[in-house]
Amino acid sequence: MVSALSFDGFLRNARERVAESRRGDGYTRHRGGTATDLYGTAAAIGIRIALGDHPIGREADDLRRAVNSFATADGLFADPTHGEIHRAATALTTLMVLGELPPVPARLQDLLRAEAAAPFLAGLDWDQPWPASHEAAGLLAIGVVCAGAAENERTGWLDQYLGWLDDHADGETGLWLRDRMGAVDEDPGLFGNLGCSFHMHFLYEWLGRTWPNPSGVVDTGLLLLHETPTVLPSEDSPLDAWGFRQLDWVYSVGRSARDGHRAAEVTAACETLANRAAAALSAPDAAEGDLHVVQARVGLVAELAVQLPDAIDTGGLSLRSILDARPFI
Repeated sequence: MVSALSFDGFLRNARERVAESRRGDGYTRHRGGTATDLYGTAAAIGIRIALGDHPIGREADDLRRAVNSFATADGLFADPTHGEIHRAATALTTLMVLGELPPVPARLQDLLRAEAAAPFLAGLDWDQPWPASHEAAGLLAIGVVCAGAAENERTGWLDQYLGWLDDHADGETGLWLRDRMGAVDEDPGLFGNLGCSFHMHFLYEWLGRTWPNPSGVVDTGLLLLHETPTVLPSEDSPLDAWGFRQLDWVYSVGRSARDGHRAAEVTAACETLANRAAAALSAPDAAEGDLHVVQARVGLVAELAVQLPDAIDTGGLSLRSILDARPFI
């Protein structure tokens, strides 16, 4: 077991960065931004929750108002980045975690019919699995957290949706999509399938559903960490190498190892990653830049604390995995 690794300075800087990014009821994504935006607001809320500062009462009311200010007439949400389903899932799951039961966007209602599940999923570009998962997981998250359909209708859609995903998981790796695995020696290659599957995994977790072949996820994750540079940046890598890739890996592989498969190896791999992360995130500008990415780094530390509870020094903070609070990121 590694000795306690300090992330105290980074977490303190992240908290200060969030406070400095407040603009009116919401937050701005980029340092020096003058106006609130959807992803800055959602990221700030995610970071606050991870740091044990879950907004409630009037504060939650203000933040809900900020998120809803980006809603468009068709129930979707405006932002210059990401696709419309990703934007909607980001906004609606953020409203959910703030205590609002949002309605399904009018533009997406037809996609939440049982007969629409398989055609929607089959129509995604699974040759690009990571971006495809933004759509697949985004719509699933919307269907899970939103109101507006009779219980039997939503249950029928969910059964068809999850059934299709179960049927199309790769039997060897446990990843999505079957017969569409990328090459190990390409970037993102096979990691693109793991990054894709991470988005399904946190929703399966939210729903209490068994993950397809977790042992295969562990085997694939260890291969990616030890045999490729896609997960573990070198000691001299730039700071922008840290964020979503490491969060995706730790969440999917660490939680897949709960059944005991190669658990000691996964713990050792998490320790290696945690050591490298502690050094990288000790940089004074680790909480600067895109607040959406800072959220991923905070989420990484929180997930490392799940996997290595005695090895992560948070400066006394009790961290909460963002994805245990809000089923989308």
